[in-house]
Amino acid sequence: MSPSALVIDDDKLLLRLVELNLAKLGIKVIQADNGKDAIRLALEEKPDLILLDIMMPQMDGFEVIRQLKAIKETSSIPVVMLTAKSNPEDRERCQELGAVGYITKPFRLEELRGLVQKILQELSTETPG
Repeated sequence: MSPSALVIDDDKLLLRLVELNLAKLGIKVIQADNGKDAIRLALEEKPDLILLDIMMPQMDGFEVIRQLKAIKETSSIPVVMLTAKSNPEDRERCQELGAVGYITKPFRLEELRGLVQKILQELSTETPG
């Protein structure tokens, strides 16, 4: 079964760009453009990885990751922040909330693919087979 990633961003073009690049790696991409849908999809789909923007309407990424980490069924899913917010305080807050990675926009696609592959590789070696 191929790995899956839930990508959460209110920028439709960015969602498509990330989807196309992860699909090249054989990763199934699930998309959400707001926090409420993201939490619902995370519970329904149980993705292997979540890529999460911080600045979104209605519910920001801080609240999304806080809720995901508080729900037993989604608490162990690795979350990578994919955001335009580059200050150290935001990065630190995301780490405290449980993010395993932090990529600032604009980003290099190689950086995104490399981090996603690294996390998925770590997950596959942790999972008893």
